[in-house]
Formats: sequence, C-alpha cells, structure tokens
Amino acid sequence: MSVRFGGLAALSDVDLEVREGEIVGLIGPNGAGKTTLMECISGFQRVTEGAIAYRGADLLERLPGERADLGIGRTLQNVRLFPYLTIVDNLRVALHRHMKQGVFAHAFRLPAAGQEEKGILAEANRLVELFGMQAFAEKYASELSYGTLRLLELGCMLALKPNFLLLDEPASGISQKETEALGPLLRRIKQETDATILLIEHDMPLIMSLSDWIYVLDAGRNLSEGPPEVVQADQAVIEAYLGTPAEQRKVAAQATRKPTGEDEAAPVLLDLQGVDLFYDKVQVLYGVDFHVRKGERVALLGTNGAGKSTVLKAASRLVEPRAGTLTWKGKDIGSMSAERLVREGLGHVPGGRGMFPTLSVGENLRMGGYIYRDASKVDAEIERVMHYFPWMKDRLDQQAGTLSGGEQQQLATGRALMSNPELLMIDELSLGLAPVVVERLMETVQRLHEEEGLTVVIVEQQASFALGYTDRAYFMEKGEVRYEGPSAGLADRPDLLRSVFLAGATAGFDNGGRP
Repeated sequence: MSVRFGGLAALSDVDLEVREGEIVGLIGPNGAGKTTLMECISGFQRVTEGAIAYRGADLLERLPGERADLGIGRTLQNVRLFPYLTIVDNLRVALHRHMKQGVFAHAFRLPAAGQEEKGILAEANRLVELFGMQAFAEKYASELSYGTLRLLELGCMLALKPNFLLLDEPASGISQKETEALGPLLRRIKQETDATILLIEHDMPLIMSLSDWIYVLDAGRNLSEGPPEVVQADQAVIEAYLGTPAEQRKVAAQATRKPTGEDEAAPVLLDLQGVDLFYDKVQVLYGVDFHVRKGERVALLGTNGAGKSTVLKAASRLVEPRAGTLTWKGKDIGSMSAERLVREGLGHVPGGRGMFPTLSVGENLRMGGYIYRDASKVDAEIERVMHYFPWMKDRLDQQAGTLSGGEQQQLATGRALMSNPELLMIDELSLGLAPVVVERLMETVQRLHEEEGLTVVIVEQQASFALGYTDRAYFMEKGEVRYEGPSAGLADRPDLLRSVFLAGATAGFDNGGRP
C-alpha cells in the first residue's frame, strides 16, 4: 500500500498482515506513517496504490461506515465524545447503532421499544463495570479526567461490537499509573470480546508486553517485523531509534572536542521556569525548566507525546502556560504576542513545516520577511537564505506543494531565517525524511551556527541525529524533564534512551555503537 501527499510519500509499498485473535503492535519514529496506515484501513484516507482486504472483503470499495459494519472499530489520537452527556448516555448513543426497533416504535413508546431500551441501558452499565467507571457513571464527559475520557472512548468503540480493534495511541496523554493499568484492561477486553487488535503506541514497555507480533515502520516503509524480542534485537530498528553506529561514533567524537558543561558566561536568551501547560483537561507539561544560552546548540529529545513541541509553542507564545515564567533576554514575555517575539529575534520552524502549498518558493520566503518595510531588505534576506540553500535560486517560481519532503523542510527553515533570528527553534527536523536528507539539513544548520553564530534548538525523536550536532540536551518523557546536561552525557544513559525508545533492546549506545 502506498499513500502520497503531494511530493511527500507517507507510505511506500507497505505490507501488513493481522491474524485473527492476535494483538499486533505498530511502532516507528514520529512521521513513519503509522496513523496514515490506520486511516487507510478505517477508510478516512484515500490509498494511492495497493489493496486492503479484511476477511476476504475488499475494503477499498467500502465507505468508513460500511467498514464498521464489517466489525472494524477505531479510536483516535484525540478523544471525540459528547461533552454534555453522561458516561452512560455516551455509551447508549454508541449502542443505538444496534437497535432494531424503528423511530415510530420509540416515538409511541411501544412495548418492544421499551424492552430494547432496557437492554441498551443494561449493556451500557455492563461496559461501565468492565472499565471500572461506576463512580463516574452519571457524570458528564466534560467533568472527567483525560484518563477516564480515554476509557470512555474505548468503551464507546466496544459498544459498536467490533471484532477488529484499531487503537491509535491509547496511552497518549495519560499518567504513568493509568498507563500501567491499561495493559491488563486491554488483555481483559481481548479475553471477553475475543477481538483482534492492531495497536499503535509510543509507550514501549506497554506495547512490547502486549503484542504477539510487531511491525516497525520508518519513513513510510516496512523496516522490520516479528515477535517483540526479535524486533528489539533488530539492528535496523535500533538504528532507526538510536542511530547508526557511525552516528553514535559522531556523538562520541563530539564529546571529546566540546566542553563538558554549558558556558555559564554566555547570556541566557530563552528561559522557562516551572512551566505547567494544559490542552483543555490534559496536562502536557509538568514543572518544566528549560533554558538556552547565546551561541548554544541544544537538543530537546523524547518520544511522541513527551511535550517537546509544546515547549517550543510555549516559548513562541503560541500556547498559554497555566503556571511558570517565560523570559527572553531577561525580559518577561508572559504577555508578549508571538508576532512581537519574532521581531525580538526568536525564530520557530513548526512541526509539519506549515508551507503555503499554492504559493511559490519565492513567495513563501517573502512571507517570512513580513517584519521588514523595505522591499530591498527582503530581497537581501532572500539572497542570504539562498546562500545556504542554493537549489532555491533556480526554483523560486515553483509551487511549494510540489516540492519533496526534504525541500519543504529546507524551505520552512529558510522562511524562518528570513527574520534573521538570534535563536532558531526547529521542530522535528527529520520528520518523514530519509537519513541522508536529514544529515544534509543538520550540516546546513551547523554552517549557520559557525558562520553567523546562530543559537539553535532542535526537537527530535531520533536521538543520534541531534546529539551529534549539539552541545547540551534535554530529554523529556510524559511532560517532564528526565535529563539535562551535555549531549554526550545523554548518550551514556541507555537506561533513559532504551526504556523509552526500545523497552529493553540489547544493543546500541552502551557498546559504542557496535552491533
């Protein structure tokens, strides 16, 4: 199966097989194509090439609702529920899909309709008990914690009585205690419903303990498959998460020629202290401290959902913290607008690139020069950007949406450079890109650091790409900072890297990168 978004190949000739009764895990770095694959199976994403069959039925000929009729149930990364209905009523809405009595029978309260309603209510209460939500049964969904909302979403999916469950990051956004309770609950659901499960999850201990078989995607392609212990020991998987031996040697080499700590004489540009941040009811940052000194190269690492992108958004004033302080060059920026902060020297390349796809390369660059009133200054900045990305000179009139993924990432970086920032924050530099493309981008960022003294923050899932080019590193897990210090020091912490990325892999950083 293949899926393309303009010039970006989200999936390339991906093969996947799920056998009845299995729990199959689907893992891979951020941008590997996992959710896109699940969207294709459930019918919400058009397939460019390939085929999908379920129990012999051609799914590509069926709409999403028809696929649900076949027994395919789906949860989403973001919870979608009726906020002003109770837990029981949310479940009853899902259960009404199986009602046989018509509108007429219910409108006139005929005996058969009454009996059916009693059966629906009994089944809703059975699901409440299955998920241990009895204490909240009559509470509105809007009053529940995010962890309980996740359980309710799973309950609503089970109310549809599927025999094939597609679970997209069920542990995302919930606490460690709730995550530990999720594994036994999923096993209980499997036993009671006899369902087959395809599970996307970034919590490696959870997915490795649950899965009978695991598929690994990387950059939209099949990378590895097998039982958990086989996948954990696969050198290709280890390299996808922790880097190749050559990249790991680069990290070690960096350690020998850079100071072991930060230059405390350099002024602090950006400083976040004790930052708590929520998206609606979901707390995603817990007392985060993060600072960047002038001239530094800082890596911000962690798995998907760790809070890395949120730290950058908070720093750029795109989201509002609930607690903590934020300063730029010693000035409190708690009430400063994002647009003003760009003028003050803070640049941000957002995750997903954020191109204007119908505008040309040149027009996208000019959008980044909006802070200048003088057109000649905009032209001068475009020339400066093209010094680092020479290919743009001959393609200024090409539509941005037709560029390759690597070219789009370079254009997004170039657009952020148009404002001549003192600090450039790049979110997920490697997202969806081949390693050779990422290495070239890293080398360009290194040139900017050396030639212009640019201060850089790089958010990454792929540890080795960032650690080999940075001075200091932060490592985050579930919204908290677990490590702060020299980049090479994080490479010496396989207890952190492996526990989060591979949950017990047996090769990698701690043997110097040797397989």
